[in-house]
Amino acid sequence: MKTYIATAFCFSAIFLSGCVFGTPAEEEISEKLEAAVAAEEGYVSAQNDLRDLETEEQQLYDEIMSLSMEEFEQINSLADEALNNLDQREEKLAEERTAIESSEEEFSGVEELASDLDSEDLTQHVESMVETMNNRYSSHEELSSAYSNGLELNRELYNSLKNEELQLEELEGQITSVNDQNAVIIEANSTFNDLTNEYNELKAEFYELAEIESEE
Repeated sequence: MKTYIATAFCFSAIFLSGCVFGTPAEEEISEKLEAAVAAEEGYVSAQNDLRDLETEEQQLYDEIMSLSMEEFEQINSLADEALNNLDQREEKLAEERTAIESSEEEFSGVEELASDLDSEDLTQHVESMVETMNNRYSSHEELSSAYSNGLELNRELYNSLKNEELQLEELEGQITSVNDQNAVIIEANSTFNDLTNEYNELKAEFYELAEIESEE
């Protein structure tokens, strides 16, 4: 019943510092791109915390599943720990979403600046970059929704485990629901990561096309 967001988020290895060279529109676009990167620092932090919490929850689940109903008091205690874990993950998910929304706000306006660029090729490239990034933001919203639904299914499972009269058939059905939702989360996460990688490539190409110097 792992709910891991399997692939670590990696936004961009390009960070501007010092002077840059390019037209005013190019420089303004680059500033917005880097502001969007900076806004997602909270996302990276929340991701690290989520991974730790997911590992902890998996250990709790494995321990519960190793016990018999004769050890119900211990099952009940572990289930409470797991429920607390889910609450913490919900908070981290909210932090993650806030960071992405801040990034989206910083990134807005790039599309409008594309029309001020001197090169038609560069204009088209920025438009592709904007489309990819907007798709990425939408993808993250879908991922967050899927993850939130997964947390709720996990919560239902652990609350059921606190019921001494829980039937095996019901337990198996809930575990199946959790696993099915995990598959949805993994697929949504894969889409998000693919779009992140695509955007990173387009962003690096923008700096090359605009001949803007950058430092890693």
